[in-house]
Amino acid sequence: MQQKQLHADAVDGAAASAKTTTKKTKGYTPTKDSDFDTVSKAVSASWTAKPIITLIWKTPAQFAAMVAAYSTAFGNRLSDGGNRPSQTQTLEQMDNQMDDAVTDVKTYIEKKFKKKNAAAQFARYGIVHSSRGYTLPKDRDQRKQNLQLMIDAIAADGFGTEEFGTTFWTTMQTDYSNALKAANATDGSVSTNVAAKNEQKEAITKVMDALRLVLKANYPDTYAAVYRDWGWQKEDY
Repeated sequence: MQQKQLHADAVDGAAASAKTTTKKTKGYTPTKDSDFDTVSKAVSASWTAKPIITLIWKTPAQFAAMVAAYSTAFGNRLSDGGNRPSQTQTLEQMDNQMDDAVTDVKTYIEKKFKKKNAAAQFARYGIVHSSRGYTLPKDRDQRKQNLQLMIDAIAADGFGTEEFGTTFWTTMQTDYSNALKAANATDGSVSTNVAAKNEQKEAITKVMDALRLVLKANYPDTYAAVYRDWGWQKEDY
């Protein structure tokens, strides 16, 4: 029996027609925080000016308070986040200072205990071995704890008056602890503001979705223009 042969173009055409055409979904609510802040404020102002548009479960005043809370959380997130790079830089600079100082402290130890015996003394100073050699721990919380070992060993072995002696390490301990505390506080504040911002954003989006449905029902022929008048300036963010 003769088999029917399909022309290559026919096969390609069939495969192409079998593909599902994906239409880009457009939305009136922006996902970017700065755009969302702008749009939600515009919608709130429009609703306040046109109270004839109603939702039985939310008032214009309540919505305005939600938008204000979101804007505050968003602003705090930007402010706190802006502080973190300088705090990170400060910690990195202090880490480098300590690493350089440890090099000299190891020299003190080698002179006192002989080079062949020095490594056995390092642990007393909080100095640990890693891929970076013998230095203070890379983990900052552990490094902060080991600074007390450094201070105690420096004093015990008579290195207190050296350039990288008691004064240097006690000052570093205080400054490093404060820098870590500030960075951790910033991280906590950022996390809190992000959580608040996201929760408020979800609630505001729910109200704005409902408002658009009401506007479309009241202005079936001109709702797109009404949306723009209320603050939804773009159909695709």
